[in-house]
Amino acid sequence: MEYYKKESSEVLESLQSNSGGLNNAQAEKRLQEYGPNKLDTEVKVEKWKIFLEQFKSFIIYILLIAVVLSLLFKEFTDAILILIILFVNAFIGYKQEISAAKSLSALKKLSVVKAKVFRNKELTLLSSEELVPGDCILLEAGDKVPADCRILQCSNLSIEEAALTGESLPVQKTSETLKKDAQIAEQHNMLFSSTNVTNGTAKAVVVSTGMKTEIGKITKLIKEAEDEQTPLQKRLDSFGKKLSYAVIVVCLFIFAAILFSDKMAGGEMSLLQATGAALAVAVALAVAAVPEGLPAVVTIALSVGVKRLLHKKALVRKLSSVETLGSCDVICTDKTGTLTQNEMTVQAAWTLDNEAKIDGVGYHPQGTVQGKVHPLLFTIGLHCNNAKLEKEKMWRVIGDPTEGALIVSAKKALSSEQDYKRLAENPFDSDRKRMSVLVEQKGKKDLFCKGAPDTILAVCTHAIHKGKKVPLTKELKKEIMQQNDKYASQALRVLAFAYKEHVTEKTFKEKELTFVGLQAMKDPARPDVIESIAKTKKAGIRVIMITGDYKETARAIGQEVGIEGEVITGEELEKMTEEDLTKALEGNTRIFARVIPEHKQRIVAALQKKGHVVAMTGDGVNDAPALKKADIGVAVGSGTDVAKEAADFVLLDDSFTHIVDAIEEGRGIYENIQKTIMHLLSGNLSEVLIIFVAVLFGLSHENLPLTAVMLLWINLVTDGTPAVALSVDPYGRKIMEKKPRPSSEGILPKPYLFLITFLGVVSTIITLSFFSFYGGFSEHHESIQIAQTMVFTFLIISEMILLLLIRKQFDIKMLTNTWLWVSIGLSFVLQAVLLYTPLNNVFKITPLTFSQILFLGAGAIALYLSYVIYSFVEKRVTKKTVV
Repeated sequence: MEYYKKESSEVLESLQSNSGGLNNAQAEKRLQEYGPNKLDTEVKVEKWKIFLEQFKSFIIYILLIAVVLSLLFKEFTDAILILIILFVNAFIGYKQEISAAKSLSALKKLSVVKAKVFRNKELTLLSSEELVPGDCILLEAGDKVPADCRILQCSNLSIEEAALTGESLPVQKTSETLKKDAQIAEQHNMLFSSTNVTNGTAKAVVVSTGMKTEIGKITKLIKEAEDEQTPLQKRLDSFGKKLSYAVIVVCLFIFAAILFSDKMAGGEMSLLQATGAALAVAVALAVAAVPEGLPAVVTIALSVGVKRLLHKKALVRKLSSVETLGSCDVICTDKTGTLTQNEMTVQAAWTLDNEAKIDGVGYHPQGTVQGKVHPLLFTIGLHCNNAKLEKEKMWRVIGDPTEGALIVSAKKALSSEQDYKRLAENPFDSDRKRMSVLVEQKGKKDLFCKGAPDTILAVCTHAIHKGKKVPLTKELKKEIMQQNDKYASQALRVLAFAYKEHVTEKTFKEKELTFVGLQAMKDPARPDVIESIAKTKKAGIRVIMITGDYKETARAIGQEVGIEGEVITGEELEKMTEEDLTKALEGNTRIFARVIPEHKQRIVAALQKKGHVVAMTGDGVNDAPALKKADIGVAVGSGTDVAKEAADFVLLDDSFTHIVDAIEEGRGIYENIQKTIMHLLSGNLSEVLIIFVAVLFGLSHENLPLTAVMLLWINLVTDGTPAVALSVDPYGRKIMEKKPRPSSEGILPKPYLFLITFLGVVSTIITLSFFSFYGGFSEHHESIQIAQTMVFTFLIISEMILLLLIRKQFDIKMLTNTWLWVSIGLSFVLQAVLLYTPLNNVFKITPLTFSQILFLGAGAIALYLSYVIYSFVEKRVTKKTVV
């Protein structure tokens, strides 16, 4: 029901109530009917489902099949090694998901307030949960509105609705009936749950409670918004499927080829034994080809990123979101509290004689006034005022932020504050757009008045000019209004100030006043925002401002911080089709003003539909649905708990700069994951190619260059430690000068795939050369064992060389990352233990001589030189393509 269009008497009648409120019996009956006045925020967390979801990956499916096959053929060691890795990875992911599953619990904090309620025609204090439609409540400055209400009567009432509507200034309220359709921000005779009374008093009737309130509708939007799969999840899933399909085909071929070779070679093996032997190699090769350590490495890389971000004042609530922010190409940001400081500040004072600039930011009463204007301008602002300035941990205003700004400007400008006693007040209302007070000092009574410039000039007959009181001529009025227009064009809010001397209670009327001057104020931009937005532009990221503020204010702030482009209002957006909105977003539209929560979700959805990876920043209840809908939601630390719980990131000190830090961290983590995949695949490719080529030459399973146990050793032990060390590698030096990755790009772009393919092939050629040189293709058992040992050891060396070459490709300094060098050393030590201890009998290898080790060193040099040649050719080809 559109209560704002109905007379207050009609509203009471429709709710079967009256100005004295309900009696206890009526209230109890309605409580049973409507339920308690609280938000339905319960979200069931089924832990077993979260644990099982850690296994939803195509790579994991292949490895689980390998476990089953290993168990069937009694290869228990293989099965246990694979299962350990899988369960460790699943446990890490499970713990992180559980800690992030709070969802909407913080919304409960918003509803736990006390309310002053008329019950049985007496005023009583009750829990807000006991309110029902038809209850009449009393509100005063400092109260939180406990439910959606229709105002019955009010005095000088203003409400801070920034958390719900995005409007940075308190909204003046009235009890008068509205005749036209109005959005929430324009319903000036309505009060909404979880907003705050900044000034005045009101009596109102409750019209909606719980999930039927406007904040309740937003809660429902949050719960209904679907979590999007992150770009990293999409890419890893696609990569895993393609890799797994290829592995299945290759392993089936190798299984069939080995089985055929074994039977053709003759011998005493039965078909079942030959099948088991062939399957053992095929399963081992599948395990070698599939980088089962990758999920664990990705989890570690993301966890390390979380810790780094915490040091940079960004708290991560969802592990996979770390990378997503690094791949975003659009940031949708709220204005109030995110780009601006949410603290009104007087920046200029003007009289007909002079103008003064006032520095300082926020409510800290410290700053200088550059220029001299009549001190009465600040005295009026200080005393025609109902706000209070106080200091706890920091300076804050109790009451209207605009009046708070006037107190601060007075404290900066006046050397001493004159002691005035207030005798009477004519409060501000939306019709007069003025406020006046009757004050007394030393027996002298004066009227001080402030308000909108046009309404103040309408009641002025004189002005202070050149230190004297002179008649207010048309020329002087024109000069005043020109200055007002100049300030307004700079998105400054302007108030005019006037006075009248020798006034009594009987003559306390706003007429025949003397104009003193103007004060211009604004909610200033955060000092670091301009630089931060410039960095995002350099990084190829578009910033779009989405705010509940007015069009011109939004445009001026945008120009100040570097967000320039077309401005679309919520009203204009309502009339746009999806095609029109998409066209505007792909064009030059960078600012949306006077929007409601549904608009924000619509904008995010339109951007996502075009393939953009969208980050949404905000601080209010009104931002929560879009924060959840976006690829990544970033809530600011001073924002509402609702926004924080719906977000993936929380910026602990509200600084926009930390969004840039988070983007850099996300990009770095993604690069580390790419490095890890390249390292694992380049080595695994060599292993697959070596077996594949050997099978093509008709070798039986006993004569292959690598045995099943060798493959598992390389893949699970020697590969694993350096891969984990890569997850904590430093980031490339030019990481923030690159454009965002296209959403259609795979986990590894073509240049990286070409590189690892080239290196994998070269490594295979060198390895098989060793195998051939040492008689691997002969039928002598001793020659084959030496050849297998050379192949096995060279693969260990080559993977360490590949590791360093891949880091070089990403512009990482050689001697950084101590953990990496420790892991490389550990890999060599472990290999030496296998070669020169009785363990060599388990692996069926033989100790190598010094000359054989030198031969392996020559192979490593050949691999490095091949990379140098490849890089030289690649740069020449790229340069020609660019030209």
